[in-house]
Amino acid sequence: MSNNNKHSAPKVLESKEVFHGSVFSVTKDRIREGDTTYDRDVVHHPGSAVIVPVFDDGTVALVRQYRHPAVRYLIEAPAGTLDNSERPEAGAARELEEELGLVAGKMVQLSEFFVSPGFCEEKMWVYLATELTETAQRLEDDELIEVVRLPFSRALEMISNGEIEDAKTIIGLMLAASHLGPAMLETSYPAV
Repeated sequence: MSNNNKHSAPKVLESKEVFHGSVFSVTKDRIREGDTTYDRDVVHHPGSAVIVPVFDDGTVALVRQYRHPAVRYLIEAPAGTLDNSERPEAGAARELEEELGLVAGKMVQLSEFFVSPGFCEEKMWVYLATELTETAQRLEDDELIEVVRLPFSRALEMISNGEIEDAKTIIGLMLAASHLGPAMLETSYPAV
């Protein structure tokens, strides 16, 4: 096991954009770390906000949508890419209203994490949204989603039986369960 404290911080020697899309770009970077030089392909993404909206009656609202890279419909927590220099909490509030037509009276940050730091700089911020008020959905033209509202305990069961396969949703639901406490969960819920 190497001790990184012996080396100076890695230095980017060169960075060349090889792809620029509407949501992310990709660079090929040449890095020097100590005496070693290597190349890395890096996906640049502005980050995302993820929301776990929990109603007073103990239900949670998720979305079902087709995800082409997975070649299937997935059930997910509502989420979206941050706009320009948008703060994560503002992005979470915007996405909650756009995708579900809800405004949260209370929004608590549960976590922030890198999605896949081996090749992608995207960071996700996860929020628990409560004290929900209905407004109107404002979906983008290419957002074809179905809102799925179900008991929170059922959403946790769906993690255990493989019906929910999306990592951000699993993380968000598990952290929300911990935050909400046993009053929100049925005692028959099997541990994950």
